[in-house]
Amino acid sequence: MLVAMTTLLIIVMLTAGHTTHGFTLPDLAMTKEAVGQPRAGREDAMRVVITRDGSIYFRNVKIQPSDLPGLVRRAVENGAERRVYLAVDARAQYGDAKVVYDLIAEGGVRDICLVTEKIAPHK
Repeated sequence: MLVAMTTLLIIVMLTAGHTTHGFTLPDLAMTKEAVGQPRAGREDAMRVVITRDGSIYFRNVKIQPSDLPGLVRRAVENGAERRVYLAVDARAQYGDAKVVYDLIAEGGVRDICLVTEKIAPHK
């Protein structure tokens, strides 16, 4: 019984950070130079996700592109860090990412951190 409870606890802990509220997490670009961004996990962090089909999510809520500048502006007014963590699916169109990048800047934030996945070193 204890083994089953421990296993269940581990599974919940490992998947808790991957809750997506209705969308699939993007397959991020892979890089050797990725640096951890602990502030990206904060509840008030401005996270923007672009999925492979071009859908845009702000803090896990699907939005229209035209809504993004206002949402960014309001988040900053409410005390959010003046940085946006932008996660773009590796298969998304460059044009979709460029539009979102410009909309974030229109919202008054130019500090945009591109979220990538670090390539594991070979042993």
